[in-house]
Amino acid sequence: MNTSYFFSNKLNKEQRLISISTSIPKNIKNILPNIITYKPLCPTWKMVQDYKKQIISKEEYIRIYIGCFLDNLDAAKVYQELGNDAILICWERPNKFCHRYIVAEWLSNSLNIQISEL
Repeated sequence: MNTSYFFSNKLNKEQRLISISTSIPKNIKNILPNIITYKPLCPTWKMVQDYKKQIISKEEYIRIYIGCFLDNLDAAKVYQELGNDAILICWERPNKFCHRYIVAEWLSNSLNIQISEL
C-alpha cells in the first residue's frame, strides 16, 4: 500500500487508485478513470474548510479525524477492503499536511506494515 496525490506523474490507470477525498478533480477522472472512492476515510468538506480557513488547528483536525473516523473503523478490515496494492490518494502535494498521512500512520501502527508516499 502507498499514498499519493491526484496530480502525481507516478499514477497510471493500471494501478488500484483509491480516493480518500470528498471530491475528485474532473480532469483527473478522464485520465485515470479507474479511481474509486473509499468513503469511510473521506473527511467532511466542513472539516477541510475549517482547517483551511484556520477555524481549527492542525492538532484539532487530527483529533477530530481520528475520533470521528478512524476510531470507528477496524484497521484490518479497511486494509482488506482496500487491498495491499492500493494507492490512497487525495489533493495535497507530498510533504504538506494531509489526512492521508494520518491514515497511513494509523494503518502502519495498527497492522505493523510499511506505507510509503509514491
